[in-house]
Amino acid sequence: MRRRTLLGTAAAAVALTMSDAAGAQAAPAGVAAGKGASPTRYLGMFREEDPTAIAANVECLYGVTPASVMWFDSWASGRAFPVNEARALWRRGIMPHYTWEPWNTALGPNDPGQIHLTDVIDGTWDTYIRARAKEFAAVRLPILIRWGHEFNGNWYPWGIANNNADPSLYVRAYRRVHRLVAAAGARNVQWVWAYNNGSAPDAPYNDPACAYPGDRYVDWVGIDGYNWGFGPSWDPTGDRWTSFDATFATAYAKARAVAPNRPVMLGEFASTEDGGDKAQWLEDMDATLRRGAYPDLKLLTYFDLTKEEAWSPTSSSAALAAFTSWTQRRYMKGRGHELARVARDYARSRVTAVAAPHP
Repeated sequence: MRRRTLLGTAAAAVALTMSDAAGAQAAPAGVAAGKGASPTRYLGMFREEDPTAIAANVECLYGVTPASVMWFDSWASGRAFPVNEARALWRRGIMPHYTWEPWNTALGPNDPGQIHLTDVIDGTWDTYIRARAKEFAAVRLPILIRWGHEFNGNWYPWGIANNNADPSLYVRAYRRVHRLVAAAGARNVQWVWAYNNGSAPDAPYNDPACAYPGDRYVDWVGIDGYNWGFGPSWDPTGDRWTSFDATFATAYAKARAVAPNRPVMLGEFASTEDGGDKAQWLEDMDATLRRGAYPDLKLLTYFDLTKEEAWSPTSSSAALAAFTSWTQRRYMKGRGHELARVARDYARSRVTAVAAPHP
């Protein structure tokens, strides 16, 4: 897995000018909590390990069983989907979350040999897609599939910026993959349409709304975002320390505007130690969520890795204490079997709302 080296900052800059209330309290959709209550949230975790090892090590390090664990694979690897590991996760009550990347990690985004959206649309990868789809179906239990994430960035070959600045190509590719997987019988897949919290470049064609495949093809809306702190690799002299709200308020409002009848997840998020107080960042996030902000934000997947930055909760004793305290909160006690029902419940609430007679 190769991480991006550039973060679109326009949305974060806008978010900094918004009040917490205006950004965080965007109109809820689907299933909302009662007045004054924080809705149930679900903990997801990523570590650069095999799926079952992620679950075991999270339990060992943080004393908590995550509702889901997430891992990555690229199409060019040719690897089969780990059916047995996915089933093993479910035996522990953990929902598998698979980030499925259509690229060759050994090549640059615009290398002539790279996979691009037209290759998907033209059917070049149909045999591969069908093979994986049969494996998805063999799990026989719900799995999250996050395909072609961060498409509004220019660091991946499936990014709109690297595909003729044409968001319709992304929509067509996404729908084709979805149709092939469904046709193979993998009705257990819950599809995650995930964008970065800021677009790069910040241009009209790169607005995530332009690349929404439609409710028929999307079960979850995902957002990726990080507090990069001071001097990140893509801006060595810049101070990019941003609060949880400044990182996600604008992107969350976008999710509610584009797909108001779908639950929201953070497919990846974390804070660095560099440039501020990471423990306080986590405590502030906890306080924000406890007061019921972002009511449709259900799954939060923490990027537990030290890579471009010290993202891991173990980066300091204070950060570890704050992270562990957050994961032990009552509102964070949602489990995998409950998480698997969230998207269905949102879809049913929409059907009920449409069917209800007008007064």
